[in-house]
Amino acid sequence: STLTGISDKGMLLVLGMNPLNNQEISIQPTNWFSPPTQPYRIKTQFDQEYRYLNLDELSKTVGWEVEIEGKTLNIFSEIGKVNNIIYEELSDVSRMSIDLNPATPWELYELSSEWEVVVDANTDQSIADGFPEKPPESNIIQPDEEQQNEGETGEIVTKPPRPVVKLGSNQTIIKGKLPDGYGVKVSTLKSPDRISIEVRKDALVERNIIWATGLNWRQQYLTLNSDRFPVFWLQVKPNSGLKLQPIWTDKTQMKGTASLLEITNTWGSLAAINAGYFNRNNLLPLGAIRQNNQWFSGPILNRGALAWNDAGMIKMARLKLIETLKISSGRELEMDLLNTGYVKAGIARYTGDWGKSYTPLTLNEVLIVVENNQITRQIEATDDKTQISIPEKGYLLTFRSFKSAVSAFPIGANIAIATKTTPPEFNEYPHILGAGPLLLQQGKIVVDAEAEGFNIWFAQQRAIRSGIGVTATGELLIVTVHNRIGGPGPDLTELAQLIQQLGAVEGLNFDGGSSTSLVLGGHLLNRTPDTAARVHNGLGLFWR
Repeated sequence: STLTGISDKGMLLVLGMNPLNNQEISIQPTNWFSPPTQPYRIKTQFDQEYRYLNLDELSKTVGWEVEIEGKTLNIFSEIGKVNNIIYEELSDVSRMSIDLNPATPWELYELSSEWEVVVDANTDQSIADGFPEKPPESNIIQPDEEQQNEGETGEIVTKPPRPVVKLGSNQTIIKGKLPDGYGVKVSTLKSPDRISIEVRKDALVERNIIWATGLNWRQQYLTLNSDRFPVFWLQVKPNSGLKLQPIWTDKTQMKGTASLLEITNTWGSLAAINAGYFNRNNLLPLGAIRQNNQWFSGPILNRGALAWNDAGMIKMARLKLIETLKISSGRELEMDLLNTGYVKAGIARYTGDWGKSYTPLTLNEVLIVVENNQITRQIEATDDKTQISIPEKGYLLTFRSFKSAVSAFPIGANIAIATKTTPPEFNEYPHILGAGPLLLQQGKIVVDAEAEGFNIWFAQQRAIRSGIGVTATGELLIVTVHNRIGGPGPDLTELAQLIQQLGAVEGLNFDGGSSTSLVLGGHLLNRTPDTAARVHNGLGLFWR
């Protein structure tokens, strides 16, 4: 037999279905022009990292014809008729109601500053004439750069402008502007069949969906003092059959950025959140990335990090890595830079996990080639463009503003390396991701940005945030928090308080602002793709 399904992303954006809270994994209650008490109960199944909702029974019920043409799934439905469009403006909400006969699929296209709903229905020109295109509203102000919250549109308006209705071939297209701080919320009703489009400041659809065994998709508003924050998070139960793994842009090297959606596709992860910091200019990591006991990037500046093993043990703390070079002459030198884009005077080490080659990050670096624990070559790199091969059975030592130490590394000398971490138990964990600052330890807020090498303003900055928490029972919380209604996102202390509300006793801040991204089943849950910046790495969730 053939089973026909569509992923969560397709269900939401292409067919216009709204997944409801569920209590069992194999069934997804869904609203699609159905009474609130009688949702469609759609069977679910998994294929690798995607969850699919079975369309076979639903197609028969609503009269769709489904066929497979090559790699394309064609869904044929009866073209509807728009009987009426009603528009109303309230204080903080504009609402458009579209009455249909019969119910028909619709698609939502949402960008940072505009939205579009395409309905598979015809509309009389006389109805469309009531919603003509107008010149831009005069009350739109473009603030200067300092007033804009990273990742947001920056527009300030007194109210959302009136939508426009355009007619296509067997389609009705409704387009509208999306002012800063507003979102679009689309739902369907029965008797009559109606699509309701609302542009409002509190547009989040709250959800608690058991998406897979031990994995819940959650989104709701959390209240802190007098503010309400939209929060999107994944709950991962301990011993759920799921595993965590660091993921990054290019499996062959540490350089590169991509959207988190692209990174999850590269690694085939069920879900992911953006994680550590990176340099947007040279596309290199600025924090710890350790996978299966290999340091692909070392920690910097005593910043907070997340460590875990495949048995489900998790630890968060401020992390240091010290490597001691022991030269056969008897001299010993310490260094704390390993496979990193972070630059400071001293010695840094680059291994094959960094990539096949190393390009100097500063001018006038001196590089020493070590193969099979023996110094074989010395290179003076006067520019920052020449690529230097990293030996397969060795590494490079690069000296920045520290040429006085080069004489201690003669060609032919043997080198041994001793490694230690602070805290020492971190060296026992095969997987580590660094970011910072730490938010919570043993249930207490411990935010100290300066102790982790951040500027003092960083802790006070209000922005969109990503973070991770662990509850007292070992449940993992993978969290993104967006702008409070009518204002900016949380500062670090507020983020700690919000994750605490979810039950976390340990917590860590990840890279935020335009980097903040949360992906589940190939769908970006927390924002529109055009507002999500390219990132270097993330924390991926996989089947064990």
